[in-house]
Amino acid sequence: MRDAKPRRHKWAAKVEFPFAHKSERECLNGCGIVKVTRHEDRSHWVEYWRGLEKISVDKTPVCEPVKADA
Repeated sequence: MRDAKPRRHKWAAKVEFPFAHKSERECLNGCGIVKVTRHEDRSHWVEYWRGLEKISVDKTPVCEPVKADA
């Protein structure tokens, strides 16, 4: 039997922070990932955050449920 396809992120509407030169979108599936697009000078790049921890730059992390600490 094949493994199920990973769940895709469903991004919320973009929230822009012009003075910080970035925009953010939170995943609506409850995985806790926030997609941050940085806009500095002529460069643009994407970072993925969960809480205060940077998860990845440019590579989209898997959308999986957040596990609560026991």
